[in-house]
Amino acid sequence: MRTTGPNSLGQHFLTDWSVVERIVQEADLTKSDHVLEIGSGDGTLTSELCRTAGQVTSLEIDITKFEITKNRLRHCRNLKLVNANPFSPDSPCFEFDVFVSNIPYSRSKDTILWLTKHEFDRALILVQKEFARKLISAPDSRDYRTISVISDYCFSITELFEVPRTSFDPPPSIQSQLIKLVPSGRQLTDDVKRNVAILFSQRRRKISKVASKLGLQIELDSTKRVSQLSPLEIVNMATNMSA
Repeated sequence: MRTTGPNSLGQHFLTDWSVVERIVQEADLTKSDHVLEIGSGDGTLTSELCRTAGQVTSLEIDITKFEITKNRLRHCRNLKLVNANPFSPDSPCFEFDVFVSNIPYSRSKDTILWLTKHEFDRALILVQKEFARKLISAPDSRDYRTISVISDYCFSITELFEVPRTSFDPPPSIQSQLIKLVPSGRQLTDDVKRNVAILFSQRRRKISKVASKLGLQIELDSTKRVSQLSPLEIVNMATNMSA
């Protein structure tokens, strides 16, 4: 897969070695761990993952970066570097224990949704701080969204530490946050995820009206609005829509 330009995906490369070391330390890797990374970039984080993990599979979409990093990390015998788009329908399947990645912020939502379809032990991801707030936002808050419900249902999420703009090249205009995701053991079908989005398209309406429009029987406080429901209540409604 070819892309144009040296930084066509808007990726900000992590150049602060102290932050790289801290990320890998938080990942708590052992030689029995198989790590998956999306977005190899210049290989700075990748090389440290190879030093501490048993096996690393790193995916890079940009063919130019892929070739440069492949040459730079040719000494890493436990690295499998792949030029692939994991979000493509025809992408190969990957098995992994730990997910560690500094992904382009434009693909943060795609990455969270992609992770809901996989089995793994833990994931550490650098995201925009504003996006991290959406993932952990509470019902009836301004940042409570579809992705809030899906992530709350599928993961336990912890904010680990902020990463300053100066740790990247080029420096982003926003603040960054490292988050940790641990699967809850609960999964959602694509139909239910779509239904959650449908419900949130009517987030300001009372659930009695929404349920009536969708032909649903509900046992909830009918005076509440969709945006006031808990993630579990919304998932239950979305599941009944598929029944």
